[in-house]
Order: sequence, then C-alpha cells, then structure tokens
Amino acid sequence: MPKVTCLYLDDSGTRNPDHAPQQPLFRDWFALGGVLINEEDEGIARTAHERFCNEWGINYPLHSFDIRLTRGRFSWVRMLGSKDYNQFMQGITNLLTSIPVTGHACVIDRPGYDARYREKYGRQTWMLCKTAFAVLCERAAKFAQRDGRKLRVFPEESDKTADGYLRSYYKELRISGMPFQTESSAKYAPLGKEQLQTLFMSLPLRENHRPWCK
Repeated sequence: MPKVTCLYLDDSGTRNPDHAPQQPLFRDWFALGGVLINEEDEGIARTAHERFCNEWGINYPLHSFDIRLTRGRFSWVRMLGSKDYNQFMQGITNLLTSIPVTGHACVIDRPGYDARYREKYGRQTWMLCKTAFAVLCERAAKFAQRDGRKLRVFPEESDKTADGYLRSYYKELRISGMPFQTESSAKYAPLGKEQLQTLFMSLPLRENHRPWCK
C-alpha cells in the first residue's frame, strides 16, 4: 500500500468573484485551506485533540472563531479567571504546535481578482473556489510527491451544492490537469495531468468522510 498524505480543508468567505462586501472596512477575500498530515500520524493528532477536550469537558468542535471571540459554545471562556483563561489558551497553543501537521492554504483577494478578470471574461469568470482548490491541491500534491507519497483530500462537508463544486473540480484535475493557461502559469512549474493522476487518490464519498478537526 502506498504511503498517503491527507489534506483536510475548509473554506472561508464568499465564492462569488463579484460579491458586494457587507463589511467594507475589512479585507474581502475567499480562502480555502487546512492542514496536511501523514496518514500514519493521524492517531497522534486525534489523541492530543481528545486529551485537550477531555481536560476541559469539551464535546463539540474547537471552532477558532468562537474561541477567539469567546462566543457561542465558548462563551464560558470569558468567565474564567485570569489563571484558568491563560491555561486554556496556552493549552490550545500547545495542541496546535505539538501535532505533526503543516498548515496549507490559498487566499484570494476578491476585489483584485474581479478587477483583473471581469473585463476579459465577464459573467464567465470562475468561482473563487475553483481557482483556490486547483492551486491548493496541486501544491499539496507537490508536498506528497517530494516525500514519495500519494495525496488524499478531505473537504469539510458543506451544503450539497458546494460539495458538488469541489468534487467536479477534483475530477477535472484528475482527468485534465490544471485548468490555467499554460503560458501564464509556466513560471510556477505546475504538475502535469499524468503526475496528478498518479498522485491523487479518490475523493472520499460523503459517508466515508473522516473529519477530526474543524
């Protein structure tokens, strides 16, 4: 059996390239990213995650946004005394820095993307998730190739439409290779379709999805 590197990923922001931002004071972007981990190291990460959650009586996902804002299921964090609060936050830091993962992401500035491609492509401009997914998976495949491994991708489950987008992008990458123009992307030395076909493993079906972090 081949050694496998797993890419667990999630998205943030709007996929639409011409979406009008609701919060103009903040950066308007779409991001797709997560962590790379060797399949045989998943047990280490799962055990560390379970140990931390048991220590604090947590039986729900560690959503970083809610933790930082001490809201939702993590509203109790703001009630902690200074000592316990620092212990909790240090515990989160130790968890993230101790597990054998590599952070990996692609972030697209939406206004810049729209300004660059809208005039040329009009309403045919790609959804931002298509560009981000292609870049993210191809770069992750290079990590796997470097280490003599194959790559398996685990997108965080979303609505069926968004899941369908990612499945179609993954299928296109495996069949046709990178979707970008050869001339403009040559400086990035993208992997060819034969290489991607060799490195990519089947995208897991919904019922076989194995999320361990969120």
